[in-house]
Amino acid sequence: MRQPRLIGASAAAAVLAGSVIAGGTAALAETPSADPAGTPPAPTAVTLPTGDRVTVMPNGATAIDPAPGREDTTFITPTSPSGDIVVVPTDRVAAIEAGDEDPRRYNVSELLDAGQTDAASATESELDDREYVGLVPDTSSGAEATAEDDLQKLYVTLRDRDGEAPDGSWMLWAARDGSDFGSIPIEENGEGGTVLPPGDYVIVSGFWSDATETERGRIIMGMTPVTIEDTFYDLVLDGGEAQPVSVDVEQEDARFLNAAMVLDARHAEANLGYGNYLGPQDDAFLLPEPDLPEFDLGFIYQPVLASPEGAEDPYVYNLAFHEVGGFPDDTAFSVDDDDLATVQTDYGDLGVAYDGQTCDYGDYTERQIGMGFCRLIDTAVPSQRTMYYTADPGTVWDNQFVAGERDEYGDLVNGFVANYERVFEPGATERVMPRGGLSSGVPAAYRVGEDGVNYFGAETMPVGGGNDEELFLVGAKGTATLSRDGETIAAAEGLDFYWETLFAEMPEGDAGRYTLTADVTQSSPASVFGTDATATWEFDSAPAEDGEFDDIALPVVQLTADDIEGGYGERGACQEITLDLRSYEYGPVVHAVDMAFEISYNDGRTWKKIGLDRDGDSATAEIDHPRSARWVSVRMTATDDAGTEVVHTTIRAYGLK
Repeated sequence: MRQPRLIGASAAAAVLAGSVIAGGTAALAETPSADPAGTPPAPTAVTLPTGDRVTVMPNGATAIDPAPGREDTTFITPTSPSGDIVVVPTDRVAAIEAGDEDPRRYNVSELLDAGQTDAASATESELDDREYVGLVPDTSSGAEATAEDDLQKLYVTLRDRDGEAPDGSWMLWAARDGSDFGSIPIEENGEGGTVLPPGDYVIVSGFWSDATETERGRIIMGMTPVTIEDTFYDLVLDGGEAQPVSVDVEQEDARFLNAAMVLDARHAEANLGYGNYLGPQDDAFLLPEPDLPEFDLGFIYQPVLASPEGAEDPYVYNLAFHEVGGFPDDTAFSVDDDDLATVQTDYGDLGVAYDGQTCDYGDYTERQIGMGFCRLIDTAVPSQRTMYYTADPGTVWDNQFVAGERDEYGDLVNGFVANYERVFEPGATERVMPRGGLSSGVPAAYRVGEDGVNYFGAETMPVGGGNDEELFLVGAKGTATLSRDGETIAAAEGLDFYWETLFAEMPEGDAGRYTLTADVTQSSPASVFGTDATATWEFDSAPAEDGEFDDIALPVVQLTADDIEGGYGERGACQEITLDLRSYEYGPVVHAVDMAFEISYNDGRTWKKIGLDRDGDSATAEIDHPRSARWVSVRMTATDDAGTEVVHTTIRAYGLK
């Protein structure tokens, strides 16, 4: 699912700090005359001081694109107790720990929240003002300091696989009850330490030896319990005791591209984790499983392998090996193609050819272990390749294809985002990305109360699709209006519906029946589909209590049809379609009480009503398209059991050929 964001106008940011909301850059419309058309899209990518680029994808995954000449760079993604996304190249960890480089310039979340796209050029005033413990913000409990006489020394010695000091490390201590944490500085000789009050701790460790011209790099990760009593504690972490983490696939010419490995430990009061992103010249190793009975341990290893460059029949392996409740006994992973999902994938466009990138991430269905990191893979349009995926009921895959025109900051300005989420089964299948077939994106709306003031926000997404995928057009612009009893409360023009949100301060105590309208006035230059679209909702709403965040269900009817691929169905055929009432998955649950469907073959000048066979929130129909028809426009009408009425129209929802 798309990752919600709200960055932009200071009033909105101040009111909604820390809230989970849907939407993009806040387009303030406090009065009917407000015109926020010039509001810039919120940035989604940051260039680190090293030149490496980190992109927060629309589905929430975080993709890493190393700078030219740094393709073999590895990255660590330490879990921040504050929830921030932190990405640090391993070759900069030592400089940060030594105080020679500013860790705030690697906090992707904070940089994006401040609207920064270039970490190196951000001024001091634009950087995070919190204290940092090593690489992450300090969110310790602030308990009274222990008397110096009570502090005991923790000595740490790190040794790599050859018994030598590693080239770099990242070390964290954390109280096992979750009350405090901090970093452990390590010198060039692999030795270091800190002082701690007596108690039980977990040492989270990652240390590595860099790749050379003759040897591969080696990354060693682990968690170790220690108990500090009335004397010093001497901890030795020996990489020679770590198990190699490897993967073997059936294709003999497969080349290792990268891998993500994450260790996770959590209980009610603490959530510890450490992730490392391996480059093509790196090997991973795992220290023995710690004895931490009060923690729920987790492990994930996600390697990506691909065919040789220029291969006649290209392929990519996206594999995920999970363990919940402990670390794996055997880290020499091996898979046969027959046990995988083999997905023959066609990557296409929506009528305008823009090359793109893919991002594939698999996680455990019962709990997210990793942070959703993937390495972007450049993908030509059109192109085909075989995609192999781990086929396991415990692994859900989020496969995303993004293509289009980008601005100077790397943000998508014209194009599309196709998101395909599946739990795969073994065997061969085919797919096309994007499939197309537009109706409407699923909107999200809310009211929030703060200091006696109520605010309304809505991400309307009037042009999108749900035909076995989440499809969003980027670059479609238009107007959004909120009114009640015929009086306009807020209006905004020139909204990019993918990036921007209607956001307004509501009149004091305002409640009743509202009308929200979104109208596309400029179609996306990257698509020949969805040339015009309009959506209108009639719904009831009342103010949210102070400090409360109330989601509002704004349902839409989305169309699915097996024969639509690449935006086109079969001309002259009898087409079977399904219509489903869908609403924001984290909002109130609503159900259909009525549904209607119309089509047009002349861009909406005349309409034909189609009979439906409805069963609850889903309906089916058969359409006999005339052989002369080239384009199908759709109009959906529905009423839900909360009394909300919606009608939305998409001109050129799909084509026929």
